[in-house]
Amino acid sequence: MCGCPLGAHLDDLPIPACEESIGQIQKVIIQRIFKTGTTKNSIATPGVLASWTPLLSAADGSKVIVSPYIMGPTSEAGAAKTFGGGNNTLGGIEMIVGRDPSTFTCNMYNQKQSVIAILKKYMCENVGVFLIDDAGRIGGLADDLTTPTKYFPIPIGKFFVGDKKAGGFEEPDANVMSWDFYPNWSDKFTLVTPTDFNPLTDLANATSVGA
Repeated sequence: MCGCPLGAHLDDLPIPACEESIGQIQKVIIQRIFKTGTTKNSIATPGVLASWTPLLSAADGSKVIVSPYIMGPTSEAGAAKTFGGGNNTLGGIEMIVGRDPSTFTCNMYNQKQSVIAILKKYMCENVGVFLIDDAGRIGGLADDLTTPTKYFPIPIGKFFVGDKKAGGFEEPDANVMSWDFYPNWSDKFTLVTPTDFNPLTDLANATSVGA
């Protein structure tokens, strides 16, 4: 987990003037991690509509799928994996040996189950996600946070789409969707603000019907 040998001094810590915070995640874009073989999917300019249009109708492993609106998103950051304590470790202080994955859970309300059935197929795929927040910003992984040239979907594991839960008188029907982000998933996370479109309203799957 830690590099060895250590550097001559602590790494510099430049603190930008602007803060970063993702808003409410309202949709996700799903894409395979690999386009083919060992070639990863990436996108150079996710802030322009022209970059996404061919991916929505692609007939190969680069194809992207835009989810329905998701609601009630919750995210739990992975906790530290520890060992020891008591007489097993120095001073009774546990050792950190890693970190757990981070979990994400949301609901899709009143969706046609034909949509859900297709989403369930992606459980058998090696996929990642781009996150779209309420401001229409796209969150993904950059090859370099300072001078990015390529952006990648965030790899996920344990992708799950649940069966319909009948809401009765007081709740809408719901299907849960969840996944785990791998440890350290957010180290290269960045937000992109589109310049000529809103991904919440302007990205439609090739087979979408209606608005």
